[in-house]
Amino acid sequence: MEDKSESSTTWNITGSQDFIAGSQQNFIQNNVHNAGFKPEDVASLVELIRRNGDLLGLPEAQRDELIQDAEILEDEATSASPDESKIRTIGRRIRELLVSAPADSMAQQMLLSAFDQGMGSMLGS
Repeated sequence: MEDKSESSTTWNITGSQDFIAGSQQNFIQNNVHNAGFKPEDVASLVELIRRNGDLLGLPEAQRDELIQDAEILEDEATSASPDESKIRTIGRRIRELLVSAPADSMAQQMLLSAFDQGMGSMLGS
């Protein structure tokens, strides 16, 4: 008599986050996450911040902080061995400054979109 209680199902799940397969006795879950960044996307983001930071309506001190953080981010992202934790920390500060801009403007939306393209997957946004 053959034992039918053991399953040999294989699940290949790509691009999932926090997925839990229930009611399967044996399964394999393969997750593929793109949590990286492209240095050229970061460089483009930094250039957009330099050119459009004045349009955000931030107080001068915050605008200067945004530009300084963007330049630090660019230096780190384009270095020979970028420090992922430093990039994440600076990236979060930049996103907070972009979101905190007092006016919901076209410049703010453009910069947030560029940020999400350049850094979003690394920060989970």
